[in-house]
Amino acid sequence: MSTFTKPLAIAVALGMLAAPALAETYTFGSGVPERSSANRAGVLPLLENIEAATDGDVSFNPILGGQLVSIPGALQAIADGVVDSGFFITQFHAEELPAASLMSEVTGLAIDPYATMGALNEALFVTCEPCREDLRRIGVVPVLTQSATPLTMQCTSEVETMADLAGLRVATIGRPEMRWASSIGMTPVRTRIADILSGLQLGASDCALIGTAWIRSYGLEDTIKSVIEMPQGIISGAVPLAINADVWASMAQEDRDAIVALMPATLWDYVTDAYVTADADVKQALDGKVAFSPGDDALRAAWQDFYAGEADALKELAASRGVENSKALIDAIVEVFRVWHEDLLPQFEGDREAFIRIAEERIFSKYDF
Repeated sequence: MSTFTKPLAIAVALGMLAAPALAETYTFGSGVPERSSANRAGVLPLLENIEAATDGDVSFNPILGGQLVSIPGALQAIADGVVDSGFFITQFHAEELPAASLMSEVTGLAIDPYATMGALNEALFVTCEPCREDLRRIGVVPVLTQSATPLTMQCTSEVETMADLAGLRVATIGRPEMRWASSIGMTPVRTRIADILSGLQLGASDCALIGTAWIRSYGLEDTIKSVIEMPQGIISGAVPLAINADVWASMAQEDRDAIVALMPATLWDYVTDAYVTADADVKQALDGKVAFSPGDDALRAAWQDFYAGEADALKELAASRGVENSKALIDAIVEVFRVWHEDLLPQFEGDREAFIRIAEERIFSKYDF
């Protein structure tokens, strides 16, 4: 090799070694219907924001509505690499995730959507080390977890009071909702999300305890006749973006850092756009077609009694799943929810930037996946 070409070859080789990693497009699988507000206003904007924050190094090909993975099958599909990333719900995986699945059981502790979003993520990423161990063991990296807006009682007949609900069958998704329904004299019917509409139409259930925006997301507009708006917990424990652990490890550190840096703002924007705004839009669209009422004093008193007993119910459930030091863990999680609702909510209520600062300090500065 000539003295001219040798330095050139070395320079080319060094340039190749220093070249940045090629941009990657990762599959994202979800069983949630494509039209749902969670996808349109939550997941898809998040994926776009990640592409922008990583300068295109990380992008996603979303395959939604169960075309590639079902809701119950998504966790294993992500862990096995059938998809690179996706949406899963911890509730369906008590056996594989005995501690992390508790994130779907705190419905009865949740009141405000923003405080719940903060508390839930702090519980997962800071307070509950066994939760994170569950996810590391299966090979899945959660980037955030989500709550929604308060559950409302939606029925196919006219209901306004606790007495109106007595004896009715109600479609419920999780155990806390079942406990609540039983406590007010209803008959809970454990129902898959995809079967809520058919259950109401065929008479298997008279009501559904779900978020208001779900009326549109799951096609209930012509089935629901009345809604009791009194907040009845907030469903939680879905992971809208989880990534296969090997895929996560293959990403450049600066890209992983950029993704995590998006999360404090994402918590606020996700619950605002996908749920708070969506609830208001759906209610407005149904004006004059569906009767909305606030509930009565008896229902509010019953909720307070139910709320007071949820910590003990969670301790019993955690112990039954073999979670170590379950009483202390649940006490710590309950305290996180108290802090976010009582101490922190007055500091950030209506203030996106204040929420972002608190979420960064308390949660994502400590993110350790």
